[in-house]
Amino acid sequence: MGSMYAAVLLLGIKNAYSAQPLVAVERTVFYREKAAGMYSALVYAFAQANTLLFGDLTFNFLACNDV
Repeated sequence: MGSMYAAVLLLGIKNAYSAQPLVAVERTVFYREKAAGMYSALVYAFAQANTLLFGDLTFNFLACNDV
C-alpha cells in the first residue's frame, strides 16, 4: 500500500512540475489582458474550464475515430 501511495504521489508531483511553465505563461497573459480591461476573471475561469472539458473530450473523440 505504501509503495502504491508513493508511486501515485510521485506521478502527481511530476505532472505538476511539468505544467508549471505553462501556468506561469498563462498567468502573465491573464494579468496583462485583465489590466487592459479585455474581460473579467469570471469569464476567464469559464473559458479555461470550457477548454479543459470540451477540448480534451473532442481531442479524445477524434483520436479514437482515426484508428
